[in-house]
Amino acid sequence: MINNIKPFYVYEENNCLFIKNINEKIDKIANNIISYCANFDDNNFIHICSIDTKGKLIHYMYKDGKVRRRPLCKASNNINNIKNMRLFIIQNYLNVFLVEESSIKDSCYRVSHYNFSPSNYHINKYHINNIKKNNECIYRLNIDNMSNMIFTYDAVENNNRSVVNTNTLVFNHSNKKWMPTNSLLRNSTSFSDFRSTSTIKDDIFEYCYSIIYKS
Repeated sequence: MINNIKPFYVYEENNCLFIKNINEKIDKIANNIISYCANFDDNNFIHICSIDTKGKLIHYMYKDGKVRRRPLCKASNNINNIKNMRLFIIQNYLNVFLVEESSIKDSCYRVSHYNFSPSNYHINKYHINNIKKNNECIYRLNIDNMSNMIFTYDAVENNNRSVVNTNTLVFNHSNKKWMPTNSLLRNSTSFSDFRSTSTIKDDIFEYCYSIIYKS
């Protein structure tokens, strides 16, 4: 858990991104913002990632009222399809998950994962397609005791959209690859634990409990 961090209020208003600290001081972070997410690292720096009106992914690091900004890459060709973003920081690597609704397939989504370190900004990109929403949850994400991310989702088959399969992938931080669980030698107890994960909405507030988002 993160200790001794005072709450910050991160919010978007009129496509501008702001951050307000406990002393009510407001700093403007960026203009032309469509979506954003934020989290703390181990040094209590606030990291904010956003998508701007041109579909670009941008990283901001906020410390003591100062902001470092770095455009990263083109992340979306249709910003109207963006549904949400989430940010997790594991072993000093930022992991951004961007959800987009398909333009050509009803009720289908794509999740894009961007993995990078602010020390060099080398970006690893991954795309998971044909995701079917399960009740209110598009996907589930958890982190195991080896700091691997576990991603669970329902997917429709390309040849038969009436068939929906539940898939689980594990992101190995050592080789920076997503792998199906059946290719890993995992402890069966550990595997059963992460199969009952909470939704990503719950997860982000567990990791980011002292950042408050404006609705």
